[in-house]
Amino acid sequence: MVAEGIRSRLSTWLLRPYLDLGPCNAGPLHVGAIEECWRALIDPGSPPFIAQRALTPGFRKQLAEEAGPSFALSDPRELPDCLRTDRWRLLCDALDGWRGLSGDRKCRLASLLHSMCLYQPLLKLIPDTGFDAGRADALAIRLAFWRASAKFMQDVPNRADANISVFQDIALKSSATVPTAFNATAMVFVHQAKTGAALSELAEWGGRYERALAVAIRDADEFTAGLFTSRFYRGAGFLPQRRGDKSGVVRMMDLAERHARNMKPATPAQEILYRENLHALMESRTKEALWLGDLDQALARSQKVIEVDPYDAKAWVELGEVRYLRKEWQEAAEAYASAAILGPPASVVARYMAGVCYRELAQEPLAGLMLKDTLERDPLGISSRDEIRDLPDIGVLKVLKQWSQATTEL
Repeated sequence: MVAEGIRSRLSTWLLRPYLDLGPCNAGPLHVGAIEECWRALIDPGSPPFIAQRALTPGFRKQLAEEAGPSFALSDPRELPDCLRTDRWRLLCDALDGWRGLSGDRKCRLASLLHSMCLYQPLLKLIPDTGFDAGRADALAIRLAFWRASAKFMQDVPNRADANISVFQDIALKSSATVPTAFNATAMVFVHQAKTGAALSELAEWGGRYERALAVAIRDADEFTAGLFTSRFYRGAGFLPQRRGDKSGVVRMMDLAERHARNMKPATPAQEILYRENLHALMESRTKEALWLGDLDQALARSQKVIEVDPYDAKAWVELGEVRYLRKEWQEAAEAYASAAILGPPASVVARYMAGVCYRELAQEPLAGLMLKDTLERDPLGISSRDEIRDLPDIGVLKVLKQWSQATTEL
């Protein structure tokens, strides 16, 4: 059964697994990752699957606004029974039977919930007290990591104040737990880089990060070793960036890309991991080019992200941003419009920016359409009202401006 709310919009059809765990129709890579997490859950003999990308709770809120109020949930068991697929029922059964699950199955279920942007059950089911990575077994460490990651994602708007103590505990006391210790060390290092930790502290954690990589790849297969090594160099680039060492950043990112492109996926799951990593890498390389002031390189790299993941709305927004910086208004508008077509997590910002670009192109009716849609989706949006106010006082745009002004107090 597919709920009408899912079939009625392109965005919910593309993002269906988030809503009912149905098989992928198409969609961005993070949708394919959900499918692989599901397969790992139902087939305990398969390797665990850990998606590289996690979305904030705001994404699910946007998606529910398009799918309907029944899908505005934080726990799978909140979905009405009439909307549940067989897969969704099995997910709910697993949650209800959490206490009876093996440690490995709990970890696989945690990975699936995390990939679906359903963090609340992890915070409720996994204990948050009494954890000591130096005394815990590998499965307890994995579960503690999933809980800490869920909490971190919920705290993203206040990332500077996020509690990363569990990641630090795992990184410092359980370095032999692969790949959890590597992932925890990466979380600490990148968080410190993004929140302005002292350079000496960042360098110290950079050394731990490198040692964690050595442990992680020691007994890994060639594909996994390449994945971890590429991720390491991509993260390690923050250290020369903080030092203002441009050539050092380029060297690290070149290494990250070389290892990424040398990976040879042999299974559908590895194909997802390969493309996910390449997506994140080219996204980072786009930011690198912008930091270096090279808009031509930034454009080329942002286009490669689209090649890797053509149905990811965020990737199209980032391409639009590069086009916007280049003052290529028509191309920027098309990129933003593409993001708007695909939906969350770019539904509102893409429409707004497309409207701005169409206004620059003197295509006022198209600008008005995009800005109207933006304001209807986000009635508190001040920027959209300002842009509408600046449209010419002609034709149907007159009533659009009147409506915008009349609803200011909503």
